Amino acid sequence: MARPKLKPYERRSEYLRLRMTPGEMEDLCRKAMAAGVSMTEYARATLLGRRPKAKPKKDLVVQQITYELTSIATNFRQLEEALSDPVYGDWAQYVGGELLDKLLDRPDLLPLMEDSIEIVNAAGHIVNALARRANVGKEIDDAERDSTLEAVRRATEGLHQAVSKPPGETKGKASDEPPETPGRSPEE
Repeated sequence: MARPKLKPYERRSEYLRLRMTPGEMEDLCRKAMAAGVSMTEYARATLLGRRPKAKPKKDLVVQQITYELTSIATNFRQLEEALSDPVYGDWAQYVGGELLDKLLDRPDLLPLMEDSIEIVNAAGHIVNALARRANVGKEIDDAERDSTLEAVRRATEGLHQAVSKPPGETKGKASDEPPETPGRSPEE
């Protein structure tokens, strides 16, 4: 069923173009993220003298970790397609599928997810840079591939170990291993 049409006076048809310094834009972005809303929602509410309606912290953390892991998976799929290397597909399936699914089933891991967002984001930037290079036809050597996969392995290692254990369990070996990083044995 489609959404009902808004009356003309309820439609957001007007726009405001605003120039900001990089510092102001960064500040706006940080405040919007802290409030758990988009920059547009935050700016609109603030300009109109209202407080932005914040999402619960749980929802914000889940949204952020989901975004980071699916972005990495998307870039891995692009790399698999551009380079015809199935290792990237294995990692895409693991990061954006298996690992993410297990995390979403474990609300007890929210603090770990929150602590991991920054490092997962940094690894995502590395994967994104490699995918951009591959998408424009630049050659990717084995050392670049290996270091990129190792960065993702390290960034997701804590999450992997946590989801591999039942809630409340502190000891035990991970049952499902992430894809092997080329050049490294799984035991390393």
